[in-house]
Amino acid sequence: MAESGIVLGLVGSPHRDGRTNRIVSAALEGAASAGARTEIVQMADHVVEACKDCLPWVCQNNLKCSYDDPAFEFLSDKIRSCGALVMGTPVYWWDTSGMVRYLILKMFRCFARNGSLNGLPAMGIGVAGGTGNGLVTGLRPLYQFFQMMQMRAIEPLPVTRFNMDAAERRARELGALLAEQARVPRPFDGVEDRLLWYDALPYLSLDRVGERTLLANLVVSAAGDRADPEVARGLAAANVLAAGGDSLGAMKEITRAYDAAMKAFDGR
Repeated sequence: MAESGIVLGLVGSPHRDGRTNRIVSAALEGAASAGARTEIVQMADHVVEACKDCLPWVCQNNLKCSYDDPAFEFLSDKIRSCGALVMGTPVYWWDTSGMVRYLILKMFRCFARNGSLNGLPAMGIGVAGGTGNGLVTGLRPLYQFFQMMQMRAIEPLPVTRFNMDAAERRARELGALLAEQARVPRPFDGVEDRLLWYDALPYLSLDRVGERTLLANLVVSAAGDRADPEVARGLAAANVLAAGGDSLGAMKEITRAYDAAMKAFDGR
């Protein structure tokens, strides 16, 4: 691990006690069970200001924002000194929260070129708590951040209100794995190694049909016996259409199944 040896959890939600905090906390519990020291930080208490993209581009050399931004200084110092990173974001309109995005952009600007985080174990959590839409799309900016910073990220965790209990259990498992990997970090052997690593991670390569199918299956599973059996048959029909190249037809079948399962889940 890095000198501090801490598994750092960043909660990128304005709701300090919400779902994002719950799953990030579970990941840290898993890390602690594997012997790691942990720390959780609420990003709502340290909101980074927007990057001004100033020229000349001196921050890439002096590794410091040219403007006074105590929140960025605090968070970037935490990330650069930790032994592993868990970053969680709520999913708003299929994307990360603004406070997460502002941190990412400033981190790129100041630190992406110096390679100081090469091999740092990391894990991303995206919580699409309302409709569940964007459960994968909202995770991708986190993994783009990890990749550009040369961190060695593990499996992403897409979360919705339909799989909270299972996601909490998986977060603990992944937190323990993160702590194990932090004991002996593995820097990447060049950009090719890094690109292939990220290509092999689950979920991130899903297309829109795949993402919507994942979501619909979660809702159907959560609805259980309340869902009409026709819903599951609709998803099977969608798979056939997708395999035959009819993506639009598949998406329509998935949406019908999703809508029906949502009504059953909400008891309508």
